[in-house]
Amino acid sequence: MHRRAFMHLIGGGVVMAATPACVATPRSATSAWSDAGAATDPRLHALSHALLAPNPHNRQPWLARLDGADAITLYVDRQRLLPVTDPFSRQILIGCGAFVELLALATPARGFRAQVTPWPEGEPGDQLDHRPFATVCLAPTGDPADRLFEHVLARRSNKEPYDAQRTPTTAELDGIVRSAVRPGLRFGYVNTPAETAKVRDLVTRAYEREYGTPAALKESVDLMRIGSREIARYRDGIDLGGAPIEIMAATGLITRQKLMTPGTMAHQQGARLYVARARTTNAFLFMGSGDNSRDAQLETGRAYARLNLAATRDGLAMHPLSQALQEFPEMAPLKSEADRLLGVRPDERLQMLVRVGYGRPVPPSPRRGLQAHLMT
Repeated sequence: MHRRAFMHLIGGGVVMAATPACVATPRSATSAWSDAGAATDPRLHALSHALLAPNPHNRQPWLARLDGADAITLYVDRQRLLPVTDPFSRQILIGCGAFVELLALATPARGFRAQVTPWPEGEPGDQLDHRPFATVCLAPTGDPADRLFEHVLARRSNKEPYDAQRTPTTAELDGIVRSAVRPGLRFGYVNTPAETAKVRDLVTRAYEREYGTPAALKESVDLMRIGSREIARYRDGIDLGGAPIEIMAATGLITRQKLMTPGTMAHQQGARLYVARARTTNAFLFMGSGDNSRDAQLETGRAYARLNLAATRDGLAMHPLSQALQEFPEMAPLKSEADRLLGVRPDERLQMLVRVGYGRPVPPSPRRGLQAHLMT
């Protein structure tokens, strides 16, 4: 749910008429975007860009330890998992892969290249453990920077409704996919009316399934940051800001309890907003891997980071829709349906489903900042 989405809760009523349309996210919550690149140490320079990576529920589940003069060891912050909707931490690791890719893209700006070794102590099983997900060694290089790096600070996960009158062309979708190709991954997309109607129906029902599963909904509601004070305090999660939110929170119209309670205005409008997003989407991209190994999950994240940057470069908006791919039991029938609908082979794993379109510019999401991710 986006910071401006709940403006529609009061639908032009007295409260809306008496208040400004929106209040900016607290500057302290997004200062990491303007601070990126300020550090002199090339590792900190790279990490300050990496922490801007897309990640599930904006959990920012990354920890980094600086080793020696030129190395970094990367760990998952296991206090920041999503145990209900992401019980095997597959989505968390996709976010970690995106982190690695932005780190690698940033290093040439300081004259280095990143030598990445995934799972240096071996892959974990169904549950993540203490082992690092990657080590990175910086080696001097004269190679030019990848042009996708130029778009890191402008990259967004645009959760707003898109322009329903415009459809990304096959050439546009081919262009962003070419920028993201990695070994072991397969990409596909749908952008015809008949195909997109089926996917829109699927993602809507998947959202309704997640929204109607109390434990899954609670996981999201617990991570909602309601109003500027909470956004500034936590600098993570699902930020709900703006003048209408502030007033509704102050008057008790929006609370976590009401967001959880069927029949309340807050609960009902959350579902309606998601449907509105789906209805304005005329193209979907998806990504599958040859297996569901932990390495494949990291590779998926690296590819998705590039996909999102290429979309930014080409003026397209992008937003992952993960509900139908989640592994909690209530979602299993829709997960199987997604595989059939998108032609996923029996030996493949559908890793990502993404909406693509033309959207209005949106502000950056909160970030906790570089120091929050450094281990001593």
